Amino acid sequence: MQYVIVGGGVAGMTAALDLASRDVGTIALYTDEAHPYYYRPMLTEFFCGKVGMARLVRRDLDWYAGRGIDVHLETRVTALHPAAKTIALEDGTEVPYDKLLLAVGSLPFVPPIAGKEKAGIYTWRTLADTLALQETATACGKTLVLGGGLLGLEAARGLSKFCANVTVLEYFPRLLPRQLDTVGAGLLQRFVENLGIEVVLGAETVAFLGEQHVTGARLKDGREFPAGLVLVAAGVRSDVSLAQAAGLAVDRGVVVDAHMATSAPDIYAAGDVAVYQGQSWAIAPIAQAQARIAAANMAGESQRYDVVVPSTTLKVVGIEVSSVGVVNPDGADYVEVAALDEDAGTYKKIVLHEGLIVGAIVINAKPLAKQLEQHISERHAMTQDAAQALVDG
Repeated sequence: MQYVIVGGGVAGMTAALDLASRDVGTIALYTDEAHPYYYRPMLTEFFCGKVGMARLVRRDLDWYAGRGIDVHLETRVTALHPAAKTIALEDGTEVPYDKLLLAVGSLPFVPPIAGKEKAGIYTWRTLADTLALQETATACGKTLVLGGGLLGLEAARGLSKFCANVTVLEYFPRLLPRQLDTVGAGLLQRFVENLGIEVVLGAETVAFLGEQHVTGARLKDGREFPAGLVLVAAGVRSDVSLAQAAGLAVDRGVVVDAHMATSAPDIYAAGDVAVYQGQSWAIAPIAQAQARIAAANMAGESQRYDVVVPSTTLKVVGIEVSSVGVVNPDGADYVEVAALDEDAGTYKKIVLHEGLIVGAIVINAKPLAKQLEQHISERHAMTQDAAQALVDG
């Protein structure tokens, strides 16, 4: 049995290792990146110099080969041929497969802003992006980060180590709009600003200034912010180009069923590229869980994906943010219990629904964050009084 995996990120490598442990056939993994697998969330630490290349990229090609995984670096897949059960490489080579996994992940989204093609405007997704930013940031002056989500704040933190003037322009009226409520976002903003990073909310960027090289950005309200470097961190979109060209069912991502199977026979998808029940979360724990289900079914087993509760942990110097499950409920049948301690810099919120804990926000209280994440994952029952005791403790 010949297994082919397209994509070398967390989903692709998790599936490859799971298949290798089953010893069910040959495994070939194709990635257009120049380095073997690295854990993408660690790129910020690498960017700041806290983690070296040896720790980021822990295993070389020989390590994977020794486990029966043939990793092809800098090898771009240009087409899928479901009828012939082959993939095409950039050099024209056709590679046959018995089972195929699409794990190509996502691409940075750049809004249709006038002047977005100017030099000095970057996106940040890969190790190659990080290396390019490191080289540029050493000579940066004023810097703008478009986006106050997870990636934008991590980017701002990293850039602040190189650049004295970093400003985050966030379109929404609060930071981390998907992960936090108004109170939690306000506390996070104060911590971020204490790092020397300016935060501008409700900022709709309509144009990048300058001739060939960017010199700043203009907002819809007319305000202008000078900058010699702009990093766009406006979210990601599933990379559906290969799947779409091959005729697979696509809806913002590659549509998969509970077995991670796509609409084409013997083709599976997992991670950021996959959409299951209309959702694609683009976070590592879900990518890993989906990859394991895909590998099991590719190997001939029958396993179904049990939706993983989305959880996010953000570490910025001096603050730890945990967001799990439903944190901004829409409906009168939800109960929210919260406690803010400005002096201690903590915020704790629990969301209950029909007697179950379904969501939580925890800032700067790590033991409670771990406890609540487990409760939510296991769908624990909880009363309002019990929730109040936890947030007040």
